[in-house]
Amino acid sequence: MQPRWLRRLSTAQRKALACTLISLIPWSLWNGLREYDHPWGDLSAGLYSDHFSHMNAARVFPQVGLDIWRKPIAEQFRRLDSDELAAMPRDIRMGVNLAGGYFHVPDWPGPKPLAIGWSHKPRMYPPGDMLLVAPVALLYHYTGLSLSGACRLLLGLFIICAHAALFFFFLTYFEHQGSAIDWLACFLVYSTVMRWTLDGFYDAIAMVPLALCLRYLARNKGLAAVVAYCVAALLHFRVFFEAPWALWGAWLMIRGRFWRTLQISHVVAIAVAALCAAASLYAFSLVWGSFDTVLINNPIRYAAVLEDKPMVWSYRIVVLICLGAFIVHRAWFDVATLAWLALVTLSLREFYGWHMLISLSWLTAPSKRNAPRGIRVAFLMALMAVVFKDGFAPQWLWMLYHKNWP
Repeated sequence: MQPRWLRRLSTAQRKALACTLISLIPWSLWNGLREYDHPWGDLSAGLYSDHFSHMNAARVFPQVGLDIWRKPIAEQFRRLDSDELAAMPRDIRMGVNLAGGYFHVPDWPGPKPLAIGWSHKPRMYPPGDMLLVAPVALLYHYTGLSLSGACRLLLGLFIICAHAALFFFFLTYFEHQGSAIDWLACFLVYSTVMRWTLDGFYDAIAMVPLALCLRYLARNKGLAAVVAYCVAALLHFRVFFEAPWALWGAWLMIRGRFWRTLQISHVVAIAVAALCAAASLYAFSLVWGSFDTVLINNPIRYAAVLEDKPMVWSYRIVVLICLGAFIVHRAWFDVATLAWLALVTLSLREFYGWHMLISLSWLTAPSKRNAPRGIRVAFLMALMAVVFKDGFAPQWLWMLYHKNWP
């Protein structure tokens, strides 16, 4: 006999859940049983340190407080010297070259120093990233858990988060009866999400509340959409790439004159949204002054060097074509989303391939017509191909081929 909660799910939800589990279980087993080529466990074997950097930020936050967003870690603690590093466990010594730095924190366990990447600048993440990894941070700090063991737990956690996001893309596919456009979207998203998740990026967790935000907007539930968006903003600053969604939800609230039917549950929801938004925006304001010190590596920034001008114009042409197509189909929500996303991406100082992860949530936006969904896919694929030279498949699959499977 089926559980009651399962009977309440629609056919599309059951299929999406089945696909999610079919993917989640093997990836979780693989992560749990494989031998690490590098103590950090990332797919690129020691290239990325984001996962344990978040964990160590959570460990040090009680001691540094708001200074975590004001000052670089390298200015707050001294680096370990060669003798101290030589006395560290093997999994810490092996990773020293690319960690960004190992630092001594008074009163911390001797064999567990502060290991963190991007130590030359303040932490450019909202408080939610530390909340997400806090359980692993506590285990690592207060038990005999090693750094490599903590990395395995963090990657396992991120794999679960990634599949929570992937559920909504599978759901979109089955709700549209498996259209070719939604199949392509699933392929693009699955490949991109798993590639960066296995390299230790937690960004996919912010896609979950964003996907919920889009579904609430489609049902004219402005308050619920705003709450979901604010929760996402607490998790990641790159949620601001989708700022029009929050404004759209607020407009739905005002249009529906929400104050006329205000209930206790609505007040609680507004309070939750306000707290999440305030925490995210306050942390953002603290790091705002540091943005000017970030080196420019965005290939499509306005200030790009002369050699990058063809890429800038290629990107602008793609944006204009897609905007025109959205206007023809009167997809005003998509017009607002693309216009803001284009402005942001043209202005960013730093822009890496994984920065597009959260924006893929856009593909879950419900639409009764295939054309707007197809234009979204076309734009995001063009952006990834033109700017990052990313073929979105399968390069990361070849990386897996060289790993040790159990």
